[in-house]
Amino acid sequence: MPAHNDEFPWMSYYGNYNFFEDIIRNHSRVSVIRKIDDGFYDIELYDGRILKVFICECYSYDIAEYYETIENLGKVDVVVINSLWCSYTLELKRHCVDHDIGLFDIKGFMSALNRERYWEFLTDSEKKSFAKKGWRL
Repeated sequence: MPAHNDEFPWMSYYGNYNFFEDIIRNHSRVSVIRKIDDGFYDIELYDGRILKVFICECYSYDIAEYYETIENLGKVDVVVINSLWCSYTLELKRHCVDHDIGLFDIKGFMSALNRERYWEFLTDSEKKSFAKKGWRL
């Protein structure tokens, strides 16, 4: 369910992604950030990898929103939920991990960038929830 806009790409409530751009530019692993479209970026890391990153502010990002994202943008490497009042489902997190796609809030993304297999980064809460369900990486 989009938070502010019914039309894809579910623009930021503020109409920009300045916070995301500023914080990601200062990450020690990021060499270049290129805006492709509203909420869609190529982020080049110092190790040469280029990640296609979609920024979303959906109230609840689930499998339907994920498929709408890739239908509109093609393959993405990372989806970042860029709002404190929005989230994603645990089932979608599992799906994304299984398909080598990162799904994070902004804090999780910043941490995940420090890992080779960034898509496997889980918060402490997600680790507990995965363990409860018997899910392993």
